Amino acid sequence: MINALVACLGCEHRKLNGLVTRLALVATRNVDSRDVAAANRDAFEIWEEIRHTLRSHLQIEDELVYSWGERHHAFSGSLLAALNDEREKMRKVLGELPGLSSGADQESQILLEHRATLLALTAILDSHVERYDGEVLPAIRRALFHR
Repeated sequence: MINALVACLGCEHRKLNGLVTRLALVATRNVDSRDVAAANRDAFEIWEEIRHTLRSHLQIEDELVYSWGERHHAFSGSLLAALNDEREKMRKVLGELPGLSSGADQESQILLEHRATLLALTAILDSHVERYDGEVLPAIRRALFHR
């Protein structure tokens, strides 16, 4: 079962990776005054999709994958520390954006008021996906198949 959950989370990571790339592109491109509304709408829609996906994703990771890895000693101390630090940073950045809700005011201001936070989120999520694919998934598979 843990192997299926890990594979499922890997699929979500690929989806998040695509969303993160799109958000980074929207948040860093130069936009003239005629395109500001469209850029803000794009950033807002991408952010909403990321937020929706992350809510359940992080809960599954925390309560199933990471707790399983800890119980089965699949993760080194340094990996556990890095994962905890990463999750804390992610929650902090996500906490800076919770008041966003659909509506013209929020949508029209997301890039102006939250560009740095959105870019920080893209960096954290990119690192998260890389760490998961490069360290977490292999550690779980080693623990599963080397009992």
